Amino acid sequence: MGEDKTLEYLLERELRVVNSYIASKRKSLAELLREEHPHVLTLSGDVHMFRKSELILAKEVIGEDAEKLMLPIYVELIPAQTTTTGVIREEIATKLVSTILGINHATPLYVYPIQLAELRRKIGTLIQYVVSPETLKEIGDFEEI
Repeated sequence: MGEDKTLEYLLERELRVVNSYIASKRKSLAELLREEHPHVLTLSGDVHMFRKSELILAKEVIGEDAEKLMLPIYVELIPAQTTTTGVIREEIATKLVSTILGINHATPLYVYPIQLAELRRKIGTLIQYVVSPETLKEIGDFEEI
């Protein structure tokens, strides 16, 4: 295994550990609204619970797209020297988040620290933060490692 492949392999394994709290299988908003105790299992085997009030808010915002919205919403973190930005790449999720934040809708949607804090307050159980190789490539760190 060459040096580049070894580094890629080690990075992939490290990201699995960092992201072990994310959902192993996501569920639609509609499915979660039907559950008495809405939840998903994480990669580490733990349970991630959703607040009913946040699910209801999401349903009010996206309406008939409830079957298409998969939860939790993944916010990919893009670390930078001065601040961390999040990016949301799924169309229905960006519709929900942009409406909640009162900002223009775009896909992908870039979310800044003050907006991340607002999301945490309003729909904290509906989102999970993810570190992915793609976000590292976006800022150029992946090639430099």
